[in-house]
Amino acid sequence: MDATAPELETTQASHRGFIYEWGPQAWIDMWMSNTMLVKKAMPIISHTFVPILRLTADADQIDRDYAEVRSRRERLSFFESPREKWRKRYGNFVREVEWALLELRKHFNQEEYEEIVVGTSVALAHENASGFLDMMNSMADKNRTSPAKTPQPGASTRPTWSQRMMFNVFNPAGWLTGPAEVTAIDLANGSTTMEIPDCAWHTCAKQNSLPNPKALPEEGCLYICKGPFEAMFKGENGGLKIEFEPHLPQTSCSVRMSWDPS
Repeated sequence: MDATAPELETTQASHRGFIYEWGPQAWIDMWMSNTMLVKKAMPIISHTFVPILRLTADADQIDRDYAEVRSRRERLSFFESPREKWRKRYGNFVREVEWALLELRKHFNQEEYEEIVVGTSVALAHENASGFLDMMNSMADKNRTSPAKTPQPGASTRPTWSQRMMFNVFNPAGWLTGPAEVTAIDLANGSTTMEIPDCAWHTCAKQNSLPNPKALPEEGCLYICKGPFEAMFKGENGGLKIEFEPHLPQTSCSVRMSWDPS
């Protein structure tokens, strides 16, 4: 799994441009990164993972290691674009959570590890981000057909121009994924597919600043992003179901959302 810094920097550079750096989505993502990551998700490291590590390993060493990884945080500048502020906040979160997960791996088996990481993430999301979860579930409710429509044989699932434009102007998951594209929308059958060419989880933190600079931040991708979202959105009672398909060791990912259209 070789993902070097030059390769990641090249993929990120392809997104550069005034709209990308200063447009409406950049401001939304900047605000969401502060609201969802810094204020609501970041405490999972210092308030849950680090205390567990202090009980299972040399507490003084854990404190030193945590202080060292925090020293790698990128500082925000007032004059930076909202996109760059988003990138730095996201990268800081990814770096520190990846360190914590790699440390937890040393002390717990797979079942225990998932209970700690995925279970805590889900509980924290329900406690601190219930509004965001409600918004995500309301997307399925708004796309239900009433009365139920029968899909036409051979009907195209490609998004229309207006659907693509609306998604480009406002992607509610943009703060989490970075640039993405809806490749299929089938409202009659209740499904949407989104492709993420370079997921922000893998591209926001500078590669040489990660705990394992020779690999992508895979642990958080699977157990902070994919695992909790799939646990929270399981399609129960016809509601929203989300399935992540990371294309590791590439930085791309496919996300499928489905719901009962009736």
